[in-house]
Amino acid sequence: MAQLRLLLVVLIIALVLGGWSVGQDKKNDKKEPAVKLKGQLPPNWRKLGLSEEQVQKVYRIQADYDAKISALEAQIKQLKTEERAELMKVLTDAQKARLKEITEGKNP
Repeated sequence: MAQLRLLLVVLIIALVLGGWSVGQDKKNDKKEPAVKLKGQLPPNWRKLGLSEEQVQKVYRIQADYDAKISALEAQIKQLKTEERAELMKVLTDAQKARLKEITEGKNP
């Protein structure tokens, strides 16, 4: 029974000391500096006296939408390529050859 109490006391001491050692690690508590975005405000927005936080929010919104717009532009480009291929399927071989001559500046 005495051995069980001794083991229990040692276990409690280990848990208490172990808990304090984890809680005392303050080296990682520092906040990382926020990344400053760069961009361009819409016309006349500089005159509004925006705070730095507002400017950063505007830049963040612009970055988000720029990514979305780029993806859509790539999709549009792909669709135009597919459209052109479908259009070319309508033409006969002779019409394709004539179109090539016209676009290359031969025999306008």
